[in-house]
Amino acid sequence: MAQNNRIKRLNNFYCEREKREVEEHLEILWHIQEKHGSNMIDFLPVVINDWNPAIMEALKNKGYVNLTQTEFKFTEKGNDQARQVVRSHRIAERLLTDILDLKIDQAESGACEFEHIVVPEIVDGICTLLGHPKVCPHGLPIPEGQCCREARKTTQTIAKNMFELKTGQEARIAYVNTQSNSRMHQLTQLGISPGTEIKIHQTYPVFVIKINTKQIAIDEIVARDVIVWI
Repeated sequence: MAQNNRIKRLNNFYCEREKREVEEHLEILWHIQEKHGSNMIDFLPVVINDWNPAIMEALKNKGYVNLTQTEFKFTEKGNDQARQVVRSHRIAERLLTDILDLKIDQAESGACEFEHIVVPEIVDGICTLLGHPKVCPHGLPIPEGQCCREARKTTQTIAKNMFELKTGQEARIAYVNTQSNSRMHQLTQLGISPGTEIKIHQTYPVFVIKINTKQIAIDEIVARDVIVWI
């Protein structure tokens, strides 16, 4: 019996390791398409130092990608799996930076573990708690989940954009919904970052918020990109 249990644990270990490797490489392919706009096979060794051509063949055999001589393309199965891994990773980054107040580089390793062990239902629960963020702390888009689509239909969410608040309301910044690094940097310099407590000083003719004793005028477009909890 003990021998059988050891064999079972060993088999489970190798299955989990294989699953993790598959997910990591699907995530890499997603990043390449997203960042470089390319699905050329010859492009992979340029982006990934230790790229092993056998990996692509293994992904093909598992039904995750289709291959031609020059290109790879996700199958529906592969796209769904890659999408979920990326979604889990980026939601984890938001959780660790926005709620636990970790720096982005500190959150990265935790997010890498999170993406492999947390089921989609829990990811959706965290996404709802965070107000269905659109981008990760790096400004990259977070793939939508079922919870996001349902929230759009019901218009019910825990968070709202800052421009919706009224004079005198207080809130805490959840995240900034922008892919612009320059805008993110500018807002951070002003003290507008996740976790910051704000108060709406006025909404007209200029939208002004108050952080501690400092008053900051904000453009409407920028204010709509700042998501807060009230």
